[in-house]
Amino acid sequence: MSEDFNTALSLLGVGMITVFIVLLFVVILGSLLKSFVNKFVPENTLSAPIKLERNNILPAKVAAIKSAIDQLTGGKGEVIKIEKAS
Repeated sequence: MSEDFNTALSLLGVGMITVFIVLLFVVILGSLLKSFVNKFVPENTLSAPIKLERNNILPAKVAAIKSAIDQLTGGKGEVIKIEKAS
């Protein structure tokens, strides 16, 4: 019984270490990919601001949507188009 228990504990340890190493590898690769994209891929900037089409949308609702997007994205998001989901 003791030999089986030792084998089970060693397999448990090897498995947990393997999972930790694989997850660490994924986190490191994700960070490197994020750094590469932020450094070498140009940001898609628009030369002129896009005007929203306000067909049948109340100005108060547009303001509420813009305010919610600003709060969620910390001021980095921009509302380009508002359309009703089908």
